[in-house]
Amino acid sequence: MPSTPRPTITKTHLRPMVERIITSGSRRTRHQSIRTLYLGILIGVAAIGVLITTSLGGRISLRALAAAGGGVFEVVAIVEVAAICLITPIFMAGAIEQESSPRTWDLLLTTPMSSMGMVLGNLLGRTFFVLSLIVAALPILLILQIFGGVSPRAVLISAGIAACTAIVVGSAAVMLSSTRTGGRRAVLAFYAGVIIVMMATWAIDAIWRAPISGSISATTTTWATPINPFLTLHAVLRPAEYVSSPEMYPVGFTRFWLGHPVIAFATTSGVATVLMLAWSVLRVRMLGPILGRASTSDHSTRAHRPIGRNPIAWRASSGRPASWAEHVGRWGWAATGVAAGIVLLALVGGGTLPMENARLILAALLIVEVTIVALAAAAVAGTTVTREREQGTLDLVLTTPVQPAAYLQGKLIGVIRSLRPLLLPPLVTALATATVLIASQHTGPFMEMRPSPLPPIPFASWGGLLGLAISIIPFAAFCVAIGLHWSLRSRRSVTAVLVATVLIVVIAGIAGLCAVPIGTGIPIGGALALALCPVTAIMLATHETSMLAPLDMSSTQLQWLLLGSGVLSGMVWSALTHMILKSTAGSFVMTMRKLAGT
Repeated sequence: MPSTPRPTITKTHLRPMVERIITSGSRRTRHQSIRTLYLGILIGVAAIGVLITTSLGGRISLRALAAAGGGVFEVVAIVEVAAICLITPIFMAGAIEQESSPRTWDLLLTTPMSSMGMVLGNLLGRTFFVLSLIVAALPILLILQIFGGVSPRAVLISAGIAACTAIVVGSAAVMLSSTRTGGRRAVLAFYAGVIIVMMATWAIDAIWRAPISGSISATTTTWATPINPFLTLHAVLRPAEYVSSPEMYPVGFTRFWLGHPVIAFATTSGVATVLMLAWSVLRVRMLGPILGRASTSDHSTRAHRPIGRNPIAWRASSGRPASWAEHVGRWGWAATGVAAGIVLLALVGGGTLPMENARLILAALLIVEVTIVALAAAAVAGTTVTREREQGTLDLVLTTPVQPAAYLQGKLIGVIRSLRPLLLPPLVTALATATVLIASQHTGPFMEMRPSPLPPIPFASWGGLLGLAISIIPFAAFCVAIGLHWSLRSRRSVTAVLVATVLIVVIAGIAGLCAVPIGTGIPIGGALALALCPVTAIMLATHETSMLAPLDMSSTQLQWLLLGSGVLSGMVWSALTHMILKSTAGSFVMTMRKLAGT
Protein backbone atom coordinates (compact mmCIF):
# COMPACT_ATOMS: atom_id res chain seq x y z
CA MET A 1 0.00 0.00 0.00
CA PRO A 2 1.26 3.51 -0.69
CA SER A 3 2.70 5.27 2.32
CA THR A 4 0.89 8.22 3.81
CA PRO A 5 2.44 11.41 2.41
CA ARG A 6 4.13 13.65 4.93
CA PRO A 7 2.64 17.12 5.36
CA THR A 8 4.15 19.91 3.33
CA ILE A 9 6.65 22.07 5.16
CA THR A 10 5.31 25.58 5.56
CA LYS A 11 7.21 28.71 6.48
CA THR A 12 6.03 28.62 10.07
CA HIS A 13 6.35 24.87 10.50
CA LEU A 14 8.50 24.08 13.56
CA ARG A 15 8.44 20.29 13.24
CA PRO A 16 11.53 19.86 10.97
CA MET A 17 13.87 21.74 13.32
CA VAL A 18 12.44 20.20 16.50
CA GLU A 19 12.43 16.69 15.06
CA ARG A 20 16.01 16.99 13.79
CA ILE A 21 17.39 18.18 17.12
CA ILE A 22 15.43 15.77 19.33
CA THR A 23 16.08 12.76 17.11
CA SER A 24 19.82 13.38 16.86
CA GLY A 25 20.14 14.24 20.56
CA SER A 26 18.24 11.15 21.69
CA ARG A 27 20.77 8.91 19.93
CA ARG A 28 23.79 10.37 21.70
CA THR A 29 25.24 8.49 24.61
CA ARG A 30 26.49 11.73 26.13
CA HIS A 31 23.00 13.16 26.53
CA GLN A 32 21.74 9.93 28.07
CA SER A 33 24.66 9.91 30.50
CA ILE A 34 23.96 13.51 31.51
CA ARG A 35 20.29 12.77 32.14
CA THR A 36 21.15 9.69 34.19
CA LEU A 37 23.75 11.60 36.19
CA TYR A 38 21.28 14.43 36.87
CA LEU A 39 18.57 12.15 38.24
CA GLY A 40 21.14 10.09 40.14
CA ILE A 41 22.45 13.21 41.89
CA LEU A 42 18.95 14.30 42.92
CA ILE A 43 18.09 10.83 44.21
CA GLY A 44 21.40 10.60 46.07
CA VAL A 45 20.99 14.03 47.67
CA ALA A 46 17.43 13.23 48.73
CA ALA A 47 18.37 9.80 50.14
CA ILE A 48 21.43 11.05 52.02
CA GLY A 49 19.51 14.04 53.36
CA VAL A 50 16.68 11.86 54.66
CA LEU A 51 19.10 9.42 56.29
CA ILE A 52 21.07 12.17 58.00
CA THR A 53 18.18 14.32 59.17
CA THR A 54 16.08 11.42 60.46
CA SER A 55 18.91 9.75 62.38
CA LEU A 56 17.94 11.46 65.60
CA GLY A 57 18.03 8.44 67.86
CA GLY A 58 15.16 7.26 70.02
CA ARG A 59 11.62 8.22 69.09
CA ILE A 60 11.10 10.46 66.07
CA SER A 61 8.10 12.77 66.32
CA LEU A 62 5.96 13.93 63.44
CA ARG A 63 7.24 17.45 63.94
CA ALA A 64 10.83 16.26 63.53
CA LEU A 65 9.91 14.30 60.38
CA ALA A 66 8.18 17.36 58.93
CA ALA A 67 11.21 19.54 59.65
CA ALA A 68 13.50 16.90 58.13
CA GLY A 69 11.33 16.65 55.01
CA GLY A 70 11.27 20.42 54.59
CA GLY A 71 15.03 20.68 54.99
CA VAL A 72 15.72 17.89 52.52
CA PHE A 73 13.30 19.41 50.01
CA GLU A 74 15.07 22.76 50.29
CA VAL A 75 18.46 21.17 49.56
CA VAL A 76 17.11 19.10 46.65
CA ALA A 77 15.33 22.13 45.14
CA ILE A 78 18.52 24.22 45.30
CA VAL A 79 20.56 21.37 43.79
CA GLU A 80 17.97 21.03 41.02
CA VAL A 81 18.16 24.71 40.04
CA ALA A 82 21.98 24.63 40.24
CA ALA A 83 22.06 21.51 38.06
CA ILE A 84 19.72 23.15 35.55
CA CYS A 85 22.02 26.19 35.39
CA LEU A 86 24.92 23.82 34.67
CA ILE A 87 23.15 21.35 32.38
CA THR A 88 21.28 23.89 30.22
CA PRO A 89 24.51 25.42 28.84
CA ILE A 90 25.76 21.87 28.22
CA PHE A 91 22.76 20.99 26.05
CA MET A 92 22.65 24.45 24.48
CA ALA A 93 26.36 24.46 23.65
CA GLY A 94 25.45 22.47 20.56
CA ALA A 95 23.28 25.36 19.40
CA ILE A 96 26.29 27.67 19.67
CA GLU A 97 29.03 25.38 18.37
CA GLN A 98 27.30 23.07 15.88
CA GLU A 99 24.96 25.57 14.25
CA SER A 100 27.55 28.30 13.78
CA SER A 101 30.85 26.59 13.11
CA PRO A 102 29.66 24.22 10.33
CA ARG A 103 27.55 27.09 8.88
CA THR A 104 24.33 25.16 9.37
CA TRP A 105 22.41 28.42 9.44
CA ASP A 106 23.53 29.17 5.86
CA LEU A 107 21.93 25.91 4.72
CA LEU A 108 18.75 26.61 6.68
CA LEU A 109 18.40 29.96 4.95
CA THR A 110 17.90 28.15 1.63
CA THR A 111 14.81 26.30 2.96
CA PRO A 112 11.26 27.73 2.83
CA MET A 113 11.22 28.02 6.63
CA SER A 114 10.83 31.49 8.07
CA SER A 115 13.31 33.07 10.46
CA MET A 116 10.85 32.65 13.32
CA GLY A 117 10.39 28.97 12.49
CA MET A 118 14.14 28.37 12.59
CA VAL A 119 14.69 30.26 15.84
CA LEU A 120 11.71 28.84 17.74
CA GLY A 121 12.34 25.34 16.41
CA ASN A 122 15.94 25.50 17.60
CA LEU A 123 14.87 26.74 21.05
CA LEU A 124 12.10 24.17 21.50
CA GLY A 125 14.27 21.31 20.31
CA ARG A 126 17.20 22.23 22.56
CA THR A 127 15.15 22.96 25.67
CA PHE A 128 13.09 19.78 25.28
CA PHE A 129 15.81 17.72 26.98
CA VAL A 130 16.15 20.17 29.89
CA LEU A 131 12.41 20.47 30.45
CA SER A 132 12.09 16.67 30.37
CA LEU A 133 14.66 16.52 33.19
CA ILE A 134 12.57 18.95 35.26
CA VAL A 135 9.45 16.82 34.72
CA ALA A 136 11.39 13.63 35.55
CA ALA A 137 12.53 15.20 38.84
CA LEU A 138 8.98 15.96 40.01
CA PRO A 139 8.41 12.46 41.52
CA ILE A 140 11.59 12.86 43.57
CA LEU A 141 10.34 16.15 45.01
CA LEU A 142 6.75 14.99 45.47
CA ILE A 143 7.75 11.85 47.37
CA LEU A 144 9.25 14.05 50.10
CA GLN A 145 5.69 15.02 51.05
CA ILE A 146 5.49 11.69 52.90
CA PHE A 147 7.52 13.23 55.75
CA GLY A 148 5.43 16.41 55.82
CA GLY A 149 6.64 19.99 55.76
CA VAL A 150 6.47 20.14 51.93
CA SER A 151 3.46 21.49 50.06
CA PRO A 152 2.61 20.66 46.42
CA ARG A 153 2.60 24.40 45.72
CA ALA A 154 6.26 24.71 46.72
CA VAL A 155 7.15 21.73 44.52
CA LEU A 156 5.41 23.19 41.48
CA ILE A 157 6.87 26.67 42.06
CA SER A 158 10.41 25.27 42.33
CA ALA A 159 9.89 23.34 39.08
CA GLY A 160 8.55 26.49 37.44
CA ILE A 161 11.58 28.51 38.54
CA ALA A 162 13.89 25.85 37.10
CA ALA A 163 11.89 25.83 33.83
CA CYS A 164 12.04 29.63 33.48
CA THR A 165 15.78 29.53 34.13
CA ALA A 166 16.27 26.88 31.45
CA ILE A 167 14.25 28.81 28.87
CA VAL A 168 16.11 32.09 29.49
CA VAL A 169 19.52 30.42 29.29
CA GLY A 170 18.42 28.50 26.19
CA SER A 171 17.22 31.69 24.50
CA ALA A 172 20.60 33.29 25.10
CA ALA A 173 22.32 30.31 23.49
CA VAL A 174 20.01 30.40 20.46
CA MET A 175 20.69 34.11 20.11
CA LEU A 176 24.45 33.46 20.04
CA SER A 177 23.87 30.74 17.44
CA SER A 178 21.58 32.74 15.15
CA THR A 179 23.85 35.80 15.21
CA ARG A 180 26.74 33.60 13.99
CA THR A 181 28.91 34.44 16.97
CA GLY A 182 29.46 30.80 17.86
CA GLY A 183 32.66 28.98 18.55
CA ARG A 184 34.83 28.30 21.53
CA ARG A 185 34.89 31.92 22.72
CA ALA A 186 31.09 32.15 22.59
CA VAL A 187 30.68 29.00 24.68
CA LEU A 188 33.12 30.38 27.25
CA ALA A 189 31.38 33.76 27.28
CA PHE A 190 28.08 31.93 27.68
CA TYR A 191 29.26 30.14 30.83
CA ALA A 192 30.95 33.28 32.18
CA GLY A 193 27.83 35.39 31.67
CA VAL A 194 25.64 32.97 33.64
CA ILE A 195 28.13 32.89 36.53
CA ILE A 196 28.63 36.66 36.61
CA VAL A 197 24.88 37.34 36.72
CA MET A 198 24.34 34.83 39.53
CA MET A 199 27.21 36.06 41.70
CA ALA A 200 26.59 39.77 41.05
CA THR A 201 22.91 39.58 42.01
CA TRP A 202 23.77 37.47 45.05
CA ALA A 203 26.29 40.09 46.26
CA ILE A 204 23.89 42.99 45.57
CA ASP A 205 21.11 41.19 47.44
CA ALA A 206 23.36 40.55 50.44
CA ILE A 207 24.21 44.26 50.59
CA TRP A 208 20.68 45.59 50.09
CA ARG A 209 18.87 43.30 52.53
CA ALA A 210 17.11 45.26 55.26
CA PRO A 211 16.07 43.72 58.59
CA ILE A 212 12.40 43.77 59.55
CA SER A 213 11.58 45.56 62.77
CA GLY A 214 10.35 43.25 65.50
CA SER A 215 12.10 40.19 64.06
CA ILE A 216 15.47 38.67 64.91
CA SER A 217 16.68 37.24 61.59
CA ALA A 218 13.99 38.15 59.02
CA THR A 219 14.94 40.40 56.10
CA THR A 220 13.06 41.83 53.15
CA THR A 221 13.47 40.96 49.52
CA THR A 222 15.54 43.28 47.34
CA TRP A 223 15.49 44.51 43.75
CA ALA A 224 17.93 41.73 42.84
CA THR A 225 15.65 38.93 44.08
CA PRO A 226 13.52 38.43 40.91
CA ILE A 227 16.66 38.39 38.75
CA ASN A 228 18.39 35.47 40.47
CA PRO A 229 16.56 32.09 40.51
CA PHE A 230 18.26 31.04 43.75
CA LEU A 231 17.07 34.18 45.55
CA THR A 232 13.55 33.68 44.21
CA LEU A 233 13.64 30.08 45.40
CA HIS A 234 14.87 31.27 48.80
CA ALA A 235 11.83 33.54 49.08
CA VAL A 236 9.58 30.53 48.37
CA LEU A 237 11.30 28.04 50.67
CA ARG A 238 11.87 30.35 53.65
CA PRO A 239 9.11 32.98 53.61
CA ALA A 240 9.52 33.69 57.33
CA GLU A 241 13.22 34.61 56.96
CA TYR A 242 13.16 36.18 53.48
CA VAL A 243 9.89 38.09 53.60
CA SER A 244 8.12 39.21 50.44
CA SER A 245 4.83 40.44 51.86
CA PRO A 246 3.01 42.75 49.40
CA GLU A 247 1.45 44.72 52.28
CA MET A 248 4.88 46.15 53.13
CA TYR A 249 5.09 48.16 49.90
CA PRO A 250 2.92 50.84 48.28
CA VAL A 251 0.76 50.07 45.29
CA GLY A 252 2.66 50.10 42.01
CA PHE A 253 5.70 48.53 40.43
CA THR A 254 7.57 48.36 43.75
CA ARG A 255 4.82 46.24 45.26
CA PHE A 256 4.80 43.94 42.24
CA TRP A 257 8.60 43.54 42.10
CA LEU A 258 9.36 43.18 45.80
CA GLY A 259 6.07 41.70 47.00
CA HIS A 260 5.66 39.00 44.34
CA PRO A 261 9.20 37.80 43.48
CA VAL A 262 8.05 34.57 41.80
CA ILE A 263 5.67 36.36 39.43
CA ALA A 264 8.27 39.06 38.83
CA PHE A 265 10.91 36.41 38.05
CA ALA A 266 8.58 34.67 35.58
CA THR A 267 7.70 38.01 33.96
CA THR A 268 11.35 39.05 33.71
CA SER A 269 12.23 35.68 32.20
CA GLY A 270 9.43 35.98 29.66
CA VAL A 271 10.39 39.51 28.64
CA ALA A 272 14.08 38.59 28.33
CA THR A 273 13.17 35.52 26.27
CA VAL A 274 10.95 37.52 23.90
CA LEU A 275 13.61 40.22 23.42
CA MET A 276 16.38 37.71 22.69
CA LEU A 277 14.21 35.70 20.30
CA ALA A 278 13.06 38.88 18.54
CA TRP A 279 16.66 39.92 18.03
CA SER A 280 17.51 36.45 16.76
CA VAL A 281 14.61 36.49 14.27
CA LEU A 282 15.69 39.87 12.92
CA ARG A 283 19.37 38.93 12.88
CA VAL A 284 18.93 35.72 10.86
CA ARG A 285 17.87 37.31 7.56
CA MET A 286 17.14 41.03 7.90
CA LEU A 287 20.07 42.37 9.94
CA GLY A 288 22.58 39.62 9.13
CA PRO A 289 23.69 40.93 5.72
CA ILE A 290 23.78 44.52 6.98
CA LEU A 291 25.83 43.84 10.10
CA GLY A 292 28.05 41.34 8.32
CA ARG A 293 29.40 43.71 5.67
CA ALA A 294 31.86 45.33 8.02
CA SER A 295 33.73 42.12 8.67
CA THR A 296 37.44 42.32 8.06
CA SER A 297 39.97 39.77 7.02
CA ASP A 298 41.54 37.50 9.61
CA HIS A 299 44.97 37.89 8.04
CA SER A 300 47.43 39.74 10.23
CA THR A 301 50.41 41.82 9.17
CA ARG A 302 52.21 41.71 12.50
CA ALA A 303 55.67 40.24 12.87
CA HIS A 304 56.00 36.56 13.70
CA ARG A 305 56.29 35.71 17.35
CA PRO A 306 59.44 33.94 18.56
CA ILE A 307 58.89 30.22 18.93
CA GLY A 308 61.10 29.73 21.97
CA ARG A 309 62.36 26.39 23.27
CA ASN A 310 59.01 24.56 23.15
CA PRO A 311 57.25 24.74 19.77
CA ILE A 312 54.19 22.87 21.08
CA ALA A 313 53.70 25.47 23.82
CA TRP A 314 54.09 28.25 21.25
CA ARG A 315 51.47 26.68 19.00
CA ALA A 316 49.03 26.15 21.87
CA SER A 317 49.30 29.78 23.04
CA SER A 318 49.53 31.54 19.66
CA GLY A 319 48.72 28.96 17.00
CA ARG A 320 46.50 31.31 15.01
CA PRO A 321 46.31 35.11 14.76
CA ALA A 322 43.74 36.53 17.18
CA SER A 323 41.44 39.34 16.10
CA TRP A 324 41.50 42.76 17.70
CA ALA A 325 38.11 42.05 19.27
CA GLU A 326 39.51 39.00 21.05
CA HIS A 327 42.49 40.98 22.34
CA VAL A 328 40.22 43.77 23.57
CA GLY A 329 37.87 41.30 25.26
CA ARG A 330 40.62 39.35 27.02
CA TRP A 331 42.69 42.28 28.24
CA GLY A 332 39.57 44.37 28.85
CA TRP A 333 38.39 41.70 31.28
CA ALA A 334 41.82 41.77 32.96
CA ALA A 335 41.74 45.56 33.28
CA THR A 336 38.17 45.50 34.60
CA GLY A 337 38.97 42.86 37.23
CA VAL A 338 42.09 44.66 38.42
CA ALA A 339 40.26 48.00 38.52
CA ALA A 340 37.40 46.47 40.51
CA GLY A 341 39.83 45.18 43.14
CA ILE A 342 41.59 48.54 43.40
CA VAL A 343 38.30 50.44 43.69
CA LEU A 344 37.15 48.06 46.43
CA LEU A 345 40.32 48.64 48.43
CA ALA A 346 39.96 52.40 47.95
CA LEU A 347 36.36 52.34 49.20
CA VAL A 348 37.29 50.29 52.26
CA GLY A 349 40.31 52.49 52.98
CA GLY A 350 38.19 55.61 52.68
CA GLY A 351 35.60 54.26 55.08
CA THR A 352 32.71 54.68 52.61
CA LEU A 353 31.86 50.96 52.41
CA PRO A 354 30.81 48.88 55.44
CA MET A 355 33.22 46.13 56.31
CA GLU A 356 30.71 43.25 56.05
CA ASN A 357 29.51 44.39 52.62
CA ALA A 358 33.11 44.78 51.48
CA ARG A 359 33.85 41.20 52.50
CA LEU A 360 30.89 39.93 50.49
CA ILE A 361 31.95 41.93 47.43
CA LEU A 362 35.54 40.68 47.69
CA ALA A 363 34.37 37.07 48.01
CA ALA A 364 31.95 37.39 45.07
CA LEU A 365 34.61 39.09 42.93
CA LEU A 366 37.23 36.40 43.57
CA ILE A 367 34.74 33.54 43.13
CA VAL A 368 33.63 34.88 39.74
CA GLU A 369 37.21 35.42 38.55
CA VAL A 370 38.48 32.00 39.71
CA THR A 371 35.43 30.24 38.26
CA ILE A 372 35.97 31.89 34.89
CA VAL A 373 39.62 30.79 34.98
CA ALA A 374 38.54 27.17 35.58
CA LEU A 375 35.91 27.25 32.82
CA ALA A 376 38.29 28.91 30.39
CA ALA A 377 40.98 26.33 31.15
CA ALA A 378 38.55 23.50 30.43
CA ALA A 379 37.24 25.19 27.27
CA VAL A 380 40.64 26.02 25.79
CA ALA A 381 42.33 22.75 26.76
CA GLY A 382 39.35 20.69 25.64
CA THR A 383 39.75 21.94 22.06
CA THR A 384 43.52 21.80 21.67
CA VAL A 385 43.85 18.20 20.46
CA THR A 386 40.39 17.79 18.92
CA ARG A 387 40.77 20.96 16.84
CA GLU A 388 44.06 19.70 15.43
CA ARG A 389 42.42 16.34 14.69
CA GLU A 390 39.51 18.04 12.93
CA GLN A 391 41.83 20.28 10.91
CA GLY A 392 44.13 17.41 9.99
CA THR A 393 47.25 19.06 11.46
CA LEU A 394 47.62 16.50 14.25
CA ASP A 395 48.97 13.93 11.77
CA LEU A 396 51.75 16.34 10.84
CA VAL A 397 52.65 16.93 14.48
CA LEU A 398 52.79 13.18 15.14
CA THR A 399 55.37 12.72 12.35
CA THR A 400 57.87 14.83 14.32
CA PRO A 401 60.18 13.37 17.02
CA VAL A 402 58.06 14.99 19.75
CA GLN A 403 57.13 12.37 22.35
CA PRO A 404 53.65 12.20 24.00
CA ALA A 405 54.88 13.52 27.36
CA ALA A 406 56.63 16.49 25.77
CA TYR A 407 53.59 17.11 23.55
CA LEU A 408 51.20 17.23 26.53
CA GLN A 409 53.60 19.30 28.62
CA GLY A 410 53.90 21.81 25.79
CA LYS A 411 50.14 21.99 25.46
CA LEU A 412 49.84 22.58 29.22
CA ILE A 413 52.35 25.42 29.20
CA GLY A 414 50.82 26.98 26.10
CA VAL A 415 47.28 26.97 27.48
CA ILE A 416 48.43 28.47 30.79
CA ARG A 417 50.15 31.24 28.81
CA SER A 418 46.97 31.95 26.89
CA LEU A 419 45.08 32.26 30.20
CA ARG A 420 47.29 35.08 31.51
CA PRO A 421 44.65 37.81 31.01
CA LEU A 422 42.16 35.74 33.03
CA LEU A 423 44.65 34.82 35.76
CA LEU A 424 45.74 38.41 36.26
CA PRO A 425 42.61 39.80 38.07
CA PRO A 426 42.39 37.23 40.92
CA LEU A 427 46.15 37.23 41.41
CA VAL A 428 46.44 41.02 41.54
CA THR A 429 43.35 41.38 43.76
CA ALA A 430 44.55 38.76 46.24
CA LEU A 431 48.14 40.01 46.35
CA ALA A 432 47.17 43.70 46.60
CA THR A 433 44.69 43.04 49.40
CA ALA A 434 47.19 40.88 51.29
CA THR A 435 49.86 43.58 50.95
CA VAL A 436 47.53 46.27 52.32
CA LEU A 437 46.52 44.05 55.24
CA ILE A 438 50.13 43.24 56.11
CA ALA A 439 51.01 46.94 56.05
CA SER A 440 48.03 47.98 58.20
CA GLN A 441 48.38 45.14 60.75
CA HIS A 442 46.19 45.92 63.82
CA THR A 443 45.28 49.52 63.02
CA GLY A 444 43.79 51.50 60.18
CA PRO A 445 40.54 51.41 58.19
CA PHE A 446 41.08 47.78 57.17
CA MET A 447 40.49 46.61 60.73
CA GLU A 448 37.01 46.26 62.21
CA MET A 449 37.31 47.50 65.76
CA ARG A 450 35.30 45.80 68.52
CA PRO A 451 34.80 46.51 72.24
CA SER A 452 37.93 46.63 74.36
CA PRO A 453 38.27 43.00 75.50
CA LEU A 454 37.83 41.65 71.98
CA PRO A 455 40.60 41.92 69.38
CA PRO A 456 39.88 43.71 66.07
CA ILE A 457 38.80 41.69 63.03
CA PRO A 458 40.75 42.34 59.80
CA PHE A 459 39.03 43.01 56.49
CA ALA A 460 40.39 39.65 55.26
CA SER A 461 43.13 37.16 56.09
CA TRP A 462 46.40 38.01 54.41
CA GLY A 463 47.62 34.45 54.90
CA GLY A 464 44.52 33.02 53.21
CA LEU A 465 44.81 35.48 50.30
CA LEU A 466 48.50 34.70 49.75
CA GLY A 467 47.74 30.99 49.92
CA LEU A 468 44.93 31.46 47.40
CA ALA A 469 47.26 33.33 45.04
CA ILE A 470 49.78 30.49 45.29
CA SER A 471 47.22 27.77 44.59
CA ILE A 472 45.36 29.45 41.70
CA ILE A 473 47.89 28.57 38.99
CA PRO A 474 48.27 24.89 40.08
CA PHE A 475 44.45 24.60 40.14
CA ALA A 476 44.27 26.11 36.65
CA ALA A 477 46.91 23.61 35.52
CA PHE A 478 44.78 20.79 36.95
CA CYS A 479 41.78 22.05 34.95
CA VAL A 480 43.95 22.20 31.83
CA ALA A 481 45.14 18.64 32.42
CA ILE A 482 41.52 17.43 32.69
CA GLY A 483 40.70 19.24 29.45
CA LEU A 484 43.73 17.79 27.65
CA HIS A 485 42.85 14.28 28.77
CA TRP A 486 39.34 14.45 27.36
CA SER A 487 40.42 16.38 24.30
CA LEU A 488 42.64 13.44 23.45
CA ARG A 489 39.93 10.85 24.10
CA SER A 490 37.04 12.67 22.36
CA ARG A 491 36.30 13.00 18.68
CA ARG A 492 34.59 16.39 18.95
CA SER A 493 35.55 19.55 20.78
CA VAL A 494 32.13 20.12 22.32
CA THR A 495 32.13 16.69 23.95
CA ALA A 496 35.61 17.18 25.40
CA VAL A 497 34.80 20.63 26.79
CA LEU A 498 31.52 19.56 28.35
CA VAL A 499 32.89 16.40 29.98
CA ALA A 500 35.91 18.28 31.34
CA THR A 501 33.69 21.07 32.71
CA VAL A 502 31.38 18.64 34.48
CA LEU A 503 34.30 16.75 36.01
CA ILE A 504 35.94 19.94 37.28
CA VAL A 505 32.69 21.15 38.83
CA VAL A 506 32.05 17.75 40.45
CA ILE A 507 35.59 17.41 41.83
CA ALA A 508 35.73 20.97 43.17
CA GLY A 509 32.18 20.68 44.54
CA ILE A 510 32.87 17.43 46.38
CA ALA A 511 36.08 18.89 47.80
CA GLY A 512 34.21 21.98 48.99
CA LEU A 513 31.25 20.11 50.48
CA CYS A 514 33.54 17.76 52.39
CA ALA A 515 35.77 20.60 53.57
CA VAL A 516 33.04 22.71 55.20
CA PRO A 517 32.18 20.28 58.06
CA ILE A 518 35.87 19.44 58.48
CA GLY A 519 36.74 23.13 58.78
CA THR A 520 34.21 23.74 61.54
CA GLY A 521 35.02 20.52 63.40
CA ILE A 522 38.79 19.95 63.19
CA PRO A 523 41.01 22.84 64.37
CA ILE A 524 44.11 22.58 62.16
CA GLY A 525 43.06 20.01 59.56
CA GLY A 526 40.03 22.15 58.76
CA ALA A 527 42.20 24.95 57.37
CA LEU A 528 44.06 22.48 55.17
CA ALA A 529 40.80 21.02 53.85
CA LEU A 530 39.16 24.39 53.19
CA ALA A 531 42.18 25.65 51.23
CA LEU A 532 41.91 22.76 48.77
CA CYS A 533 38.74 23.98 47.01
CA PRO A 534 39.12 27.51 45.55
CA VAL A 535 35.61 28.58 46.57
CA THR A 536 36.02 27.51 50.21
CA ALA A 537 39.54 28.98 50.19
CA ILE A 538 38.07 32.34 49.21
CA MET A 539 35.41 32.11 51.91
CA LEU A 540 38.13 31.13 54.39
CA ALA A 541 40.19 34.19 53.47
CA THR A 542 37.23 36.58 53.79
CA HIS A 543 35.22 34.95 56.61
CA GLU A 544 37.74 32.96 58.63
CA THR A 545 35.90 33.36 61.94
CA SER A 546 32.77 31.60 60.65
CA MET A 547 34.58 28.97 58.57
CA LEU A 548 37.17 27.70 61.07
CA ALA A 549 36.87 25.95 64.40
CA PRO A 550 38.28 27.86 67.40
CA LEU A 551 42.08 27.63 67.44
CA ASP A 552 44.41 28.08 70.40
CA MET A 553 46.96 30.26 68.56
CA SER A 554 47.71 33.90 67.98
CA SER A 555 46.51 35.89 64.99
CA THR A 556 49.95 35.80 63.35
CA GLN A 557 50.23 32.04 63.78
CA LEU A 558 46.78 31.62 62.23
CA GLN A 559 47.81 33.63 59.17
CA TRP A 560 50.90 31.49 58.68
CA LEU A 561 48.72 28.39 59.01
CA LEU A 562 46.43 29.69 56.27
CA LEU A 563 49.43 30.50 54.09
CA GLY A 564 50.84 27.02 54.59
CA SER A 565 47.45 25.53 53.77
CA GLY A 566 47.46 27.40 50.46
CA VAL A 567 50.95 26.13 49.67
CA LEU A 568 49.88 22.57 50.47
CA SER A 569 46.80 23.01 48.27
CA GLY A 570 49.00 24.10 45.38
CA MET A 571 51.20 21.03 45.89
CA VAL A 572 48.15 18.74 45.85
CA TRP A 573 46.82 20.21 42.58
CA SER A 574 50.31 20.04 41.05
CA ALA A 575 50.61 16.37 42.01
CA LEU A 576 47.19 15.58 40.54
CA THR A 577 48.15 17.41 37.34
CA HIS A 578 51.33 15.36 37.06
CA MET A 579 49.42 12.13 37.59
CA ILE A 580 46.82 13.00 34.93
CA LEU A 581 49.45 13.98 32.36
CA LYS A 582 51.44 10.84 33.07
CA SER A 583 48.36 8.64 32.66
CA THR A 584 47.36 10.46 29.47
CA ALA A 585 50.84 10.12 28.00
CA GLY A 586 50.84 6.39 28.76
CA SER A 587 47.63 5.83 26.77
CA PHE A 588 48.43 8.42 24.08
CA VAL A 589 49.36 6.05 21.25
CA MET A 590 46.56 3.58 21.99
CA THR A 591 43.95 6.35 22.09
CA MET A 592 45.16 7.87 18.83
CA ARG A 593 44.97 4.50 17.09
CA LYS A 594 41.50 3.87 18.47
CA LEU A 595 40.17 7.19 17.23
CA ALA A 596 41.89 6.69 13.88
CA GLY A 597 40.02 3.39 13.44
CA THR A 598 43.11 1.16 13.43
